[in-house]
Amino acid sequence: CPPTQQITYTMFSSASSRLLLRRLPSPFLSQAAAASKMSRGKVTSHSSGALIAKHTRFLSIASPPPPTQTMANANSPPPEKIAPEAGLGAQDAMKLFIQHGVGRRKLNEIAAEKGTTPLVDRWQKMVATYIETQCHVITLLGYTPDERGIGLYTQHLQQALASASPEVQDMLRIAGRDTYRMVLANAFDLPLMEEQESKGEMSIVDARNVMHKVSLRMQAPEVLEKVAKICSTSVAMTDSPEAQQIDMARKHTVIQQVMVDDVYLSGGSSSLVSECGFGEGEDGYVKLQFQLAEHQGDPLISQYVGAAMMKLMESAGIDLAALQQQAQAQGQA
Repeated sequence: CPPTQQITYTMFSSASSRLLLRRLPSPFLSQAAAASKMSRGKVTSHSSGALIAKHTRFLSIASPPPPTQTMANANSPPPEKIAPEAGLGAQDAMKLFIQHGVGRRKLNEIAAEKGTTPLVDRWQKMVATYIETQCHVITLLGYTPDERGIGLYTQHLQQALASASPEVQDMLRIAGRDTYRMVLANAFDLPLMEEQESKGEMSIVDARNVMHKVSLRMQAPEVLEKVAKICSTSVAMTDSPEAQQIDMARKHTVIQQVMVDDVYLSGGSSSLVSECGFGEGEDGYVKLQFQLAEHQGDPLISQYVGAAMMKLMESAGIDLAALQQQAQAQGQA
């Protein structure tokens, strides 16, 4: 799942995702991952992407794990490699379930909550639906429905794509982009696919200009101060790892909320999304994310957002070095 990711970096998280992964299967981590590659500091571009991927979204829903899926493939050796064609097949399966399966029903339920449930909460539910659906798919390819399974699947797919033709690489990019867009359109009940067909894709120049504005706003002193103030008090009742992860997840949710309210939507008719030509409010935000999906792999956009997200996470009191060490330790386990 290399595609589908860059745009959602603003809403997806990791310590948070770890909590969900214990209840649900999980992938979309890779999707936020590519979004946050950074060019500075001790964190490498690959590990920082995975790190920040996991740090922008607490999926605050009480979804029970599928009855049989949690232990699926638990005692079987995972695949040693995967063909690019399998990645394309996985995206086709995702589209099937999102269009006609339980995934579509859940997205329709999310759409029905408009006006009664905050945007961030619905976005998190959308991500959870995507995660659950994708985990069902990769389990059928022999991977475990958890973070390790998703990580291994993504690693194998990236290795396969490295030697694939440019045509196959682009096919998979487009498949991932379209799956994400389908999820987005259904979750927010907007005719995004039809609008995109009539208007065409946003140019790479426009996408970079938009995300440069976003990154500057993310680093505005008043935005960083707001995140720091809200996150200054810990809600962890004990020093247990679970309690610390819950507190970490709260910080991720704070970042998400500030991103929506103070970065994208602050100012009403003069908000960033309005300035960029996408209209006002929630619908404008969703339309912008939909368009940006075309340029999810652009390295300059990743650099803009990675550096800005790092500032936000530091303001929230999230220790990136500790998270990197934790991720490395888990990867070696």
